[in-house]
Amino acid sequence: MFGWFKKKKPESNSAQQEEKDESDYVDDETQVVTNEDKELEAKGFDPIAQVQEQDKENEGIADPDKLEYVGYHDIPGDDILQLVLNFKYFPNDEDIRHPEGYEKGGRICADKKVVTKARSVGKEMVKQIGKKILSGSLNLTKVSFPIRVMIPKTALETSVHGTSVFPLYITKATMTPDFLERFKLVITATLSSFFWTNTFLKPLNPILGETLQASYNDGTQVYCEQIMHHPPVSYFLVYGPNKKYKYYGYYLVEGRAGLNSVTIINKGKRSIEFNDGQKIDFDFPNELYSGTFFGQLRQESINKITFTDKANGLSCIIDIGKVKKKTSDYFQADVNFKGQKVSTVFGTYIGFINFDNVRYWDYRYVVPHKIKMDKQPLESDHKNRSDLQALKAGDIPLAQTNKEILENLQRNDRKLRESYEKQKKSKK
Repeated sequence: MFGWFKKKKPESNSAQQEEKDESDYVDDETQVVTNEDKELEAKGFDPIAQVQEQDKENEGIADPDKLEYVGYHDIPGDDILQLVLNFKYFPNDEDIRHPEGYEKGGRICADKKVVTKARSVGKEMVKQIGKKILSGSLNLTKVSFPIRVMIPKTALETSVHGTSVFPLYITKATMTPDFLERFKLVITATLSSFFWTNTFLKPLNPILGETLQASYNDGTQVYCEQIMHHPPVSYFLVYGPNKKYKYYGYYLVEGRAGLNSVTIINKGKRSIEFNDGQKIDFDFPNELYSGTFFGQLRQESINKITFTDKANGLSCIIDIGKVKKKTSDYFQADVNFKGQKVSTVFGTYIGFINFDNVRYWDYRYVVPHKIKMDKQPLESDHKNRSDLQALKAGDIPLAQTNKEILENLQRNDRKLRESYEKQKKSKK
């Protein structure tokens, strides 16, 4: 498969590819390619030839002002509490999907500027690194992308964006002693967050040691730190109001590109612990971006996500996209108690979530809450990055220069660590 990729290794380009050792290239059997990619390869598809328009090199991909959680709740903590206390389930009146839902599943990118710039940069990357980048075997987290295709946020901020519905659903969960109901609310908070967190905009890769401190108006405290460079690992810790729950875990992300797709693989784990000891462990689905060079650019959450409460015998394995006669954004799964079904979850992450025909989430009614970055954070805070600040100010050339400076510093730091480890081993 993909024999034409084996003609040559990617061209060396220190400014665009951070690591170039053999460990970056995996065997064919571990490639991430879609059926569409396989069909295109068989037809001799040339992705570069599909991209005609060129983007403006000194223009960013998005208006920074539109990235500041426009339309999110920004209300006092007491008002948030009243929303939680008054929360009632929604009318189960129809099978609803967002208007941007794609006919085959997932969500389309409706912003033509984003599509044009992403494809133009994709074409540029293929020319510089080589077509190996589209084989599904090169880890994209080890590739340095031009900053003009990124947004002035780092992956630390986007990684905790999924907590934006916690002030409603997880706080509600702290108010019930029913372990099963809590389990349902955690599933709801997780799956409904996809609607806001799945984006076509690429954040900046965090620098090793980079941190984030933030909060919600209800008193929820949010902390993040980039604890590993390669592979990139982002750790997060969230305390609910009055520390009634703790949410923690890590992101470990890989990216693989096919001829007309990009797959994001998240090997991270996470947990929520409540004050009375209930602990729910769960993981992450993968993300598939199709139409990267031609056709409709769209995003889908794919594969399985597993929820487990071992102490109370609760489990739920949701395999997204496996509902017969439904688009790929639908899911249906049993919630089991000690192996016996006690409930069924059904819905779509771009529309609604039902448990046993009771609607827990409907995108038309639930508004996420605005996360607030601390005004006096640590010096290592993500907002202090010089490339992020320049990008937010719209100075693309300066942002690119600052990004390369930071990347070179990080590469040099890694070499120093490796040299130290070698010296330690040689002394033993």
